Amino acid sequence: MNIACQLYDYIEIACMYGLEVSVVLKDGNTVKGTALTTVIDKRNDVPTECIQMSIDKTTQNIALNEIAQLHAITDNPHFSSVSF
Repeated sequence: MNIACQLYDYIEIACMYGLEVSVVLKDGNTVKGTALTTVIDKRNDVPTECIQMSIDKTTQNIALNEIAQLHAITDNPHFSSVSF
């Protein structure tokens, strides 16, 4: 499942500027970390588009289609909070 292009832009902005972000997942969990890049993760042999984040000194891939909200912790002129 793809996300809308304008929402993808916020993911790209967060990665491009290395913003610290808080991601609220559709299951209610929240992860906080630094946005690094977007990647294609082969989960169960299915290519899944993810945001790669540095979380507690480890790199984790968060599937874009699992994101409910993206909040910028780092002050920036582009966005503060986006609902997916």
